[in-house]
Amino acid sequence: MRTRFYNPSKLEVSFARAVHDLTQQLETKLDDGERVINTESIHDTDNPMVIFKLEDKEGDRHEVVVQIIQRPDSFVK
Repeated sequence: MRTRFYNPSKLEVSFARAVHDLTQQLETKLDDGERVINTESIHDTDNPMVIFKLEDKEGDRHEVVVQIIQRPDSFVK
C-alpha cells in the first residue's frame, strides 16, 4: 500500500487506536502501585497521539504522551 497522505496517515491513526486499546495491558507492566488514571486519544492531528495520565506509588500524577510519526515510505524491496 502506498501512502499518499501523511497528515495524518491511515496507518498512523490505526496504530494510535491500537496503542489506546492496549491501555489495560500496558498498566499491568507498570511497577506495583503505579496506575493509569485516564487516556486521551487525539487522531485528527498531523501526528496522532495518545496521552496517558498516570499516578505513581506516592500518589503523584504524571502525563506521558505517545506520538505516532510515520516517516515517508523508503523501504527497499
